[in-house]
Amino acid sequence: MEEFLSIHIRIAGRNYPVTVHPDQEAVTRDAGRFVNERLQEEQKRKKKRDDQDILAETAVLSTVGLLTERNEKRALQEKLTQRITRLHELIDSVLTT
Repeated sequence: MEEFLSIHIRIAGRNYPVTVHPDQEAVTRDAGRFVNERLQEEQKRKKKRDDQDILAETAVLSTVGLLTERNEKRALQEKLTQRITRLHELIDSVLTT
């Protein structure tokens, strides 16, 4: 049975309980810090914006970044697979002649 940790992340002055795998604790805390830093930056830039609006924007922009990286990773994996396949074909053609 896997063990999980119950931690609390403070975002925009509110505590949120989060259950994470021990391997994910540090990255989860880093994510909380990232959100708070982004919130503070936006509050300084646009002093009259609501925290919820800034948090929603942060969530969307973070998700866009993650999806972009995921798509780039898939494209790179596909390109590598094609090159490896081509190398196998070349090796096979050399060995069979």
